[in-house]
Parts: sequence; C-alpha cells; structure tokens
Amino acid sequence: MARAIRILSLLVFAAGIGWGWHKFARTPEQKDLTRYVEVELPALFEAEKPIHASIERLGKAPGLKPEEARKLIVDDVIPRLLRLKKGAEGARTDTDETRALNAGYLKVTDQLIDACRKCVEVIDDPKVSTGDGLKQVRERFDAVRAAYRDWDREVQLACARNHLAPPAVH
Repeated sequence: MARAIRILSLLVFAAGIGWGWHKFARTPEQKDLTRYVEVELPALFEAEKPIHASIERLGKAPGLKPEEARKLIVDDVIPRLLRLKKGAEGARTDTDETRALNAGYLKVTDQLIDACRKCVEVIDDPKVSTGDGLKQVRERFDAVRAAYRDWDREVQLACARNHLAPPAVH
C-alpha cells in the first residue's frame, strides 16, 4: 500500500511538472514578439525621435522660409526616413505575426516619406496657393498620425493574442 502511494505521488508530481511546463513554456510566437517589442522597436523608435523633432519644426510659428523648409526635408528628414526604413527592413522577424507587424510599420514609414515628399511638391509648385498647400500637407500628416495609432493598436492586440503584457504606446 505504501509503495502504491509512493508511485501515485510520483505520477502526480510528474504530471504537475508536465502541466507546468506546458502552461508556462513560451511559444515561438511569444518569444519572437517579445524580442521584436523589446529589441527591434525601441531601436526604431530611437531613430524616429530626431525625425519627428525636425518635422515638428516645420509646423512651429514663426514658420521656416520655404527654402529652409525644403532644405530641412530634403537634406535631413527624408534621408533619415530612408535609413529608418532600411533599418526596419532589416529587423529580425521569425514568425508571421512579427512579419505582419513589421510590414505595417514599413507601410506607415512609407506614408511619412510620401507626406514629406508632398511638402516638397507644395513648396516647389508655384501654382499651389499657401492655404491649399498647407491643407494638403496637414491632411497627409494627419493620415500618418492615424496610421501610427492603428499600427500601435495592432501591436497591442498582437501582444494580447499571445498572452503578453502590452508594450508602451508609441
């Protein structure tokens, strides 16, 4: 009888260890998403900071002269955005979930590049009135901000689907 209890105790103990391992072992998706959120994204966000600071200069009053704004966009912002995009393209993504999130990030980065190019078009086109040009540019940047919010929400949802703590919002 004592022997049966010992064997039964060992079986229950082994089953508990197996259940714990299964319950707390991280899936490949969890590992990849955690690495993406904790390693890849902070590096990209850090590279974004000077870009967004330069873009904010464009909207401050008193505004930059058209030549100064064009120079800032063409010589500073767009090259930084292209390096950011290259860095995002090189991000390690091992699962479909992180590949999709990274593709979304690249799409938003492309939208930001297009918004900056629209600024240059408006500056260079003498036919566009200041008011119309400003409206077009603001619409583009508003769309970029909305795309960032949507992408942030996708990251939050991906973390929730994989039972991970959500990262700080971008």
